[in-house]
Amino acid sequence: MLPQDLSNLLAVAIRDLIWYRDNVRAFLRECGVHAEIIDELPTSEATIKLVRHVLSRMENLGSHGRKPVQEMMSRIYYWRDLHTIPADRRDQAIRSLQEFRKGYDLYKAQLDYQKENEKRMHDERVSRGKLKPLDHARLQGFRDEFDATYAESDLQKRGNRFQALMNEIFEYYSEQSKGPFKRTGEQIDGQFYFDKHWYYVEVRWKKEQANAADVSVLRDRATHAFGGDTKALFISFNGFSRECLESLTGARDERVVLMDGVDLRCVLDCQIGFDVLIPEKQGDMVRGRPFTSASEIIERRAM
Repeated sequence: MLPQDLSNLLAVAIRDLIWYRDNVRAFLRECGVHAEIIDELPTSEATIKLVRHVLSRMENLGSHGRKPVQEMMSRIYYWRDLHTIPADRRDQAIRSLQEFRKGYDLYKAQLDYQKENEKRMHDERVSRGKLKPLDHARLQGFRDEFDATYAESDLQKRGNRFQALMNEIFEYYSEQSKGPFKRTGEQIDGQFYFDKHWYYVEVRWKKEQANAADVSVLRDRATHAFGGDTKALFISFNGFSRECLESLTGARDERVVLMDGVDLRCVLDCQIGFDVLIPEKQGDMVRGRPFTSASEIIERRAM
């Protein structure tokens, strides 16, 4: 997903460097934009709007749209053909090119920083045993899907997408992930195996904070699961009420791990691995702290 400010800089640079609509269409074609997308562009539309439309369509294509967009940015970044631009437009074209290069350099630096975080997180996870291969594209896909889910206005769709995203994350980080399932009178939003334990999961994105009754239902389901050592992960995007946290004081509650939306964002941004965060939270729960934020754990580990 290309940042809006960089999309705008790219569109302006294409307009000022290439100018004529036919030349812009030829440029898009050479970059690998599908012919049907170019054919649907209005003939009288301003160049900036044309480019924005193409970028939007490329974004909708997912991984298939990334290569043409990268080619567009690369060609503009290394553009050298300035002598053919009419003198009255050349200064503006040069300024637009310089602004795009600055924006792209910042964007590239952010991507490199993100990959460094992912590599550091992966190296930390390697010490925990056998892992799936590091997949930068998939980790970025998690972030993109979270952003899209956050923007979803339909509450039912948002909840379903959030649950699906979390099960994708479980599949990436855990040893096994079984996804959601139903038993008689029960709905379990996710199930995964990690650190020699199965986890039952409740995934919730509601305006209200989760309360003690909500968490106790999942805890009891895990307590009575086959084998007796199943743990419970309750993910409440908007957190947990004070009454909920104060109620988690018994030995049975030690099997419960709580996560909120801020914790998830820390995982998605690779500030801490999901499979590093869970044991840290579990350890705090055993020591009498029902909820410790990922931010606090990250700060504590850095000391």
